[in-house]
Amino acid sequence: MSALRSFWAGLSPRDRRMLIGGGIALAIILAWLMIWEPLREARDAARIRVAAASTDLATMRAAAPQLRALAGSGQEGSRDTRSLLALVDATARASGVGEALLRVEPISGDQVRVYFEGAGFDALVVWLEELESRQGVSLGDVSINRAAGVGRVDARLSLQRGGG
Repeated sequence: MSALRSFWAGLSPRDRRMLIGGGIALAIILAWLMIWEPLREARDAARIRVAAASTDLATMRAAAPQLRALAGSGQEGSRDTRSLLALVDATARASGVGEALLRVEPISGDQVRVYFEGAGFDALVVWLEELESRQGVSLGDVSINRAAGVGRVDARLSLQRGGG
């Protein structure tokens, strides 16, 4: 500390004023860069988020009557009326898992057992989700094993129409 005092005492009054002025300028620049600028950027980002949320809200409000009408229209009538055997076969082929479909065996009028070999796991899961959400077909017994190839599986599934 004494070295700093002796350095300061050795400076001319003009040099002291220059160092004090430079220190003040440095403090102002640091305050600008470390306090004011981040606050300004956060404010701008918040304004962008609010504008996007307002746009989303307007879109949702515009779509709400259509969604209410769809919800009230009873979309159950859009389900396929074919037999479960035909439905499973047709939808599997249409969804891209048909090439791995080995066979579909009827268990009862509303149940089938489906065998896949080397099916893409992701495509199989998407197909099952679509069967459940669009056709009301639920998954019963499941046996899935890894097959040769990345993301490939051998599967044996039991499917039932009309819930579990």
